[in-house]
Amino acid sequence: MFTKNTSVIIPTRNRLEFIKRILTQIKLFKLNFHEILVVDSSEKKIAFLIKKICNKYHFKYYHTKAGTAYQRNFGLKKIKKKHFVMFLDDDIIFLKKAFFEMNKIITKYQNDINVAGFGFNLIEKKESNFFDKFKKSYFFEKILHLYSKKPGRVLPNGWHTPILNLKEDVYVDWIYSGASIYKSFFIRNIKFDNSFGEYSYLEDLDFSLNLKRMNKKIIVAHLAKFINPNVVERNNFNFGIVEIVNRFKIVKKNNLNIKLFFLSVFLRFFFSMCQVLKFNYKYLFRALGNLVGIFKCLFFL
Repeated sequence: MFTKNTSVIIPTRNRLEFIKRILTQIKLFKLNFHEILVVDSSEKKIAFLIKKICNKYHFKYYHTKAGTAYQRNFGLKKIKKKHFVMFLDDDIIFLKKAFFEMNKIITKYQNDINVAGFGFNLIEKKESNFFDKFKKSYFFEKILHLYSKKPGRVLPNGWHTPILNLKEDVYVDWIYSGASIYKSFFIRNIKFDNSFGEYSYLEDLDFSLNLKRMNKKIIVAHLAKFINPNVVERNNFNFGIVEIVNRFKIVKKNNLNIKLFFLSVFLRFFFSMCQVLKFNYKYLFRALGNLVGIFKCLFFL
């Protein structure tokens, strides 16, 4: 198994039950990793309990300041350099044959110098809102060129398409950091961007695009499946700011189309306000946050 040559980095914060579940799952699957690093930013009482669990399973434990990007970068500094590095979120649940199927894909491409990363396939029942349906329309995709039906793509406006419920292996522009594997050689000089904040929204998109700029490929193994039952819809004011500002950083860093970015942002704000006018008030604070984010991008970034 590729796992014998893989260092695993798991960031966590104040989520004792989640970290217990993922570490127990690793043991139940009898996965033999080279090393597992739990990089924890929990408060004192919870940190003590998480460290106790890590000691029980002989996993390495580190306590750091909070920040998903910071914690992953910390783990990258501490790992012993092996063939592969795996980033794993604490709330992931793998289906039974996920690692067996991933092993087949990695074995197939491990000597291919053009392939640098591998992703698991997220299985999720996702309900589309009005904006999701509109952006998949012919007008949005073919006329404005602001979206694509192809999974895992990053568009010129900086928007990315989801990677869900794949039926075949797919080459993608980005993968979820929460269930991703990279050949360590190709990411030896890459770091997660700490400026993306404590929650680090879009940090996986930003990290993956480093490989795209290097003309390296990432592949998602459709039979290597996982679920994330902890996914929640974020509609608060602060998230509304962060989602605009962080995506704008990606657009600038990768020389994408700023005009198309702002067109997409204003369209999103317009449709959010349409929902508010229909008394769907859960979109209000996020939309107001988007407005503040747009202002910051225009005048400060």
